[in-house]
Amino acid sequence: KQWYQRRVRGDTQDGSCVHVLSGHRSLTSGMELCENILVSGNADSYVKIWDIRTGTCLQTLDGPSKHLSAVTCLLFNKKYVMTSSDDGTVKLWDIKTGEFIRNLVGLESSGRGGVVWRIQLDKKRLVCAVGSRNGTEETKLIVFDFSVGAGKEEDSVTKELTYCDE
Repeated sequence: KQWYQRRVRGDTQDGSCVHVLSGHRSLTSGMELCENILVSGNADSYVKIWDIRTGTCLQTLDGPSKHLSAVTCLLFNKKYVMTSSDDGTVKLWDIKTGEFIRNLVGLESSGRGGVVWRIQLDKKRLVCAVGSRNGTEETKLIVFDFSVGAGKEEDSVTKELTYCDE
């Protein structure tokens, strides 16, 4: 409770600014922190992986497979980053190399207004909150169970999607 109160008040007597992380070109739409790694998603469609000890940007997730519009949510662990976007997709990336691995979700209305607003997962399931700004996609929660396809080589990556503290 004491840490929370200091953080909210921004008490400069108990902490000092050690780095300012610059590099996004628009509003930061989400971020997750685990140990010294911070992953930030942005309305500019880019995702950046930072080392907060050094203030260094380790990776920028981009390239031909990057999101086409704002990043809406992200999760990561020591191996992977999972991102969702206004473009109606959920993407999986290698946290060390920044390489795109594959699309986990692609809405039929992707590119026409379908949005994956939020994502959440456990060791076997991915839940996506989807909808749209223009009525092209019904507002709903979609549950994907990756244990159903267990044994398939292509799904071996998703078996390892767990939170930082697990």
